[in-house]
Amino acid sequence: MADGGFERVELVRKGANFAMLECMSDDILQRVIKVVAEAQKLPIEKVTADSTFEELAIDSLDGIQLLFHLESEFEINIPDEAARQVRGIRELAEGVEKLVAQKSA
Repeated sequence: MADGGFERVELVRKGANFAMLECMSDDILQRVIKVVAEAQKLPIEKVTADSTFEELAIDSLDGIQLLFHLESEFEINIPDEAARQVRGIRELAEGVEKLVAQKSA
């Protein structure tokens, strides 16, 4: 983690309350972005945490191939049902991070 070992924490507004989103490792996010860019043959600058699959022209067949790349990169198994619900890079990275944490627990 580039910023002194601290993970990034985000606050989002939900009605009158603020909710803390799960901390996401910048390392995992950057690795997911790199895998997506390489698998889709996109310039890495085009893939951001806020990119959606639609914006990146990732269709369902591309998504399946992308899952294989991520499973290989992180040595995890991504459940099909969970994968179907993901619509963007941030969600993808959060899911990968959960699976990596479960693997090492």
